[in-house]
Parts: sequence; structure tokens; C-alpha cells
Amino acid sequence: MTNDAKQKLRVVIVGAGFCGLTAAIECQLRGMHPIVVEAYAGASSHGDLLDFVPNAGRVFDSWDNGRVGEALLAAGVNRAKALDFYNQDNVLLRSDPWPQGTDLKGIFAGHRGAMHEIVYNYANSLGIEMHFNSKVVEYLDSDKERGVVIAETGKKILGDVVLACDGPKSLARSQLLGLPESRVNSGYAIFRAFFELTDEMLKEPLLAELTKKDEDTTRFWVGEDMHGFIYTWNQGRDCAWVLTHLDDADIKESWSFPAKKEDVYSYLKQARFPEVWNRVVALTPEDRMVDYKLVWRDPLKTWLSPSKRCAVMGDAAHCHLPTSANGACQAVEDAATMAICLEKAQGDVPLALQVFERIRFNRSHVIHQASISTRNIYHKNNWTLEMVKKHPDSLVMPLLDWVLDFDCQKNAEENYARLAEDVKSGKTGTIEELSLPAGGNYDSMNLKEEDNKAAALQKVV
Repeated sequence: MTNDAKQKLRVVIVGAGFCGLTAAIECQLRGMHPIVVEAYAGASSHGDLLDFVPNAGRVFDSWDNGRVGEALLAAGVNRAKALDFYNQDNVLLRSDPWPQGTDLKGIFAGHRGAMHEIVYNYANSLGIEMHFNSKVVEYLDSDKERGVVIAETGKKILGDVVLACDGPKSLARSQLLGLPESRVNSGYAIFRAFFELTDEMLKEPLLAELTKKDEDTTRFWVGEDMHGFIYTWNQGRDCAWVLTHLDDADIKESWSFPAKKEDVYSYLKQARFPEVWNRVVALTPEDRMVDYKLVWRDPLKTWLSPSKRCAVMGDAAHCHLPTSANGACQAVEDAATMAICLEKAQGDVPLALQVFERIRFNRSHVIHQASISTRNIYHKNNWTLEMVKKHPDSLVMPLLDWVLDFDCQKNAEENYARLAEDVKSGKTGTIEELSLPAGGNYDSMNLKEEDNKAAALQKVV
């Protein structure tokens, strides 16, 4: 190892999802030595729909002179003109311009696996140290050693700081933060699938308007206690769908299972969803379907270990329900912000992590909590053309201007010095009081009290 390498801050990052890879890339680009530790064998090819919008997409666009963003755009939905909203009677309620219809910058949607591979390939091209097939069984956080222990081999991977991007099943929450297991069944689950449409499938009449060669299709349906999306892209050859529904299954051991078509049909029937959904499910290979139980975790009081040298980020810190429409983006914001704080702290890890938390805490919390209220707005109202006309700002994707038009890197650069001085001076207060304001709220989506069946449910998971 060269003297230069010895002097670089060693950043141990657990998890090679979008949060972990973004943290590694940003730390590498800023002259640090990131070390990624991942339980799986390599880049994930799994998943279905995933969307990134500009508050995260601009980070991807900044890499490799824009080439990473160009690759992400080419791999997914890039020719949609509108997102169409329907109710369970298949009545078109509204049609909003698809973001890419007017501006391609920072908007990426498509197959999660394909997008993950692009980000992984860029990380690999930078020469980032990555250890796959390396399941972490213990986090180390003492004055003598800081890092992780790998299962089976017992190998220790040590560093100056540990960033736990280890997802909703985070081991770091208990071992680093000392938290008890707190997962709660949200009462909902999501059926999800991605598959390629064959020539034979394309003969299905109901798929005709969903599979245009010159235009990608993005559609959303809402009904009582259910909503779902169907996307088609790549000249009508790729199809993904997700369907969120009520569910009371036990989640003590696992919350991801192979899905059964008969279960999907049953929920569709209960919600009286249109026939196009039955036909799309019928065409979906059953081995490409997943039944994923949506788990809720209450907000944390802190994301940092007592030493202030380890942090949880992404889903490990704030596990969003899909209805926030920004969970993956918030993970990217975490990662990019952390890299800037570590760079500016010049080796003072506790200072960097405390400033990071104060930059991110309130914004992430407000967006995290909105996933519940948004779901209830969708599910607990009888959406008709009249309702949409009366409440034009309610049945929308919760992608408000203050969420999208946000530059997390600029925000970190501009606020680091002031917050660092607060930490150094010992300024007192709650984490909410010490942190930057969230920057906005979701009040514009709320229905009038007399019309809103969801009002009493806003604080209910």
C-alpha cells in the first residue's frame, strides 16, 4: 500500500444497493478509500419498477461527464408523454405530463436491476474496493477497532468510519444504535413483477394500447384500499407492474415471498379493478412475481452510534413506504451528503457525521412520514372525476417542487460550515431543533376535512 493510500480516510460501507454504491462513488471521487461489503454475489439483476427524480438524479448525472445518466436514461422509460390516472372503473381521471416529456435531466425510471448494474459498473470502473459474498455478522465500534466481521471466515474489515447502508433488515440498528427490533406490519403488501413481452403476448387485445413502439406507457390505477402501476417501455417489449393492497400476513420471519396468481386475482376482484389488470397478470410468468410485505419502522431519534463514528443511512435509517415516491432518492441524498461532510471535516469523523445528521434529519423525516398520508389519500377516498375536479392537488404523485427541485450537494456545501460551528460550540437542543428545516410539507395534497375519509387515518400505519 502506498503512503498516499495509508493517509486516505477508510470508509467501510455495508451494502451495495444504490445508497451504498453512491456513498462509495462519491467518497472515491473526493479522495477517500471506500470499502464496500455486500452479502450477495454481485450487482443485483432483480427487482421491478424503480424511479429516480431530479433530487437524486442530478447526482447520477454528475458522474463521468454525464455518461452514467445517459446510460440510465437509455435503459428505462424515456419516451413516455404522460402519467395517466384511472379509478377502479377504468375511468381516466387525469393525465399529467410525464417528467421526461418536458425535461430528460435527472429523471430515470425502469427496471431496478438494469439501473443498479449501470451504477455498479461505474463504481467498478473507478477501482473501488468491493467485497461480495461477505455477509456482515458483527459491527465493531470501539477505540481499538472500527469496522465489520464477515460470516464464515471471521475476517475483519476495518476503517475510520462505518456507513451502514444495510437496508430495512439492518443489523446495524441493533448493534450500533442499540435499538430493539421495531418492524411493524404496515397492514399492506405489494405484488410486483417485471418481464419481457413476447410476440405471442403482444397479440393480447387489451395490451395493444399499453405497448406502443414509439411511446412508453405509464399508468396508475386507484381504488378502495388498492393502487397500482403498469409501465411498458423499450418499444413495448418490457413490462413492469406493482399492486399495493391490504394485507395482514405475519412478518416475523420474512416479508418477501413468491407470489401466486390466484392471490393477485382475488385482490383485483375485491377492489373491482378493470380487466386489463387480469390480462396483464395472466401473461406474467409466475416465477417473475413477488409478494412483498410492506414493513413500517418508526422514525429514529438518531442515526449515529454513541461514538459518532458510525451511521445508518438509506432504508436502515428511514424505511419509506412506496407511496413516498422518494425512498430511493432519499438514500442517494444521504450518500452524497455524507461524502461531502467527510471531505470537509478533514479526518474529524464525529464532526462529519453530526453535521450530516443535522443536514438530513428533518427533510428525510417529513418525506418519510408522508408515505402514510399519501397512501391514505389514495386508498380511503372514492376517486371520481368530480372528486378530482374538487381536489386537483390531492390525487397526484407526491413529487412537489420542494422535493424535486433540491440540490442535496449544493445544500451540504452551503450549510456545512454553520452546522459544524454549532457542533463545535456545543449548541444544545433536540435533533429536530438543531437540524436544517425540512424545506416544505405536503399540506397542498390534503383534502378538505368534510370530504376526506382518510383524515382520521393520517396517523395510522
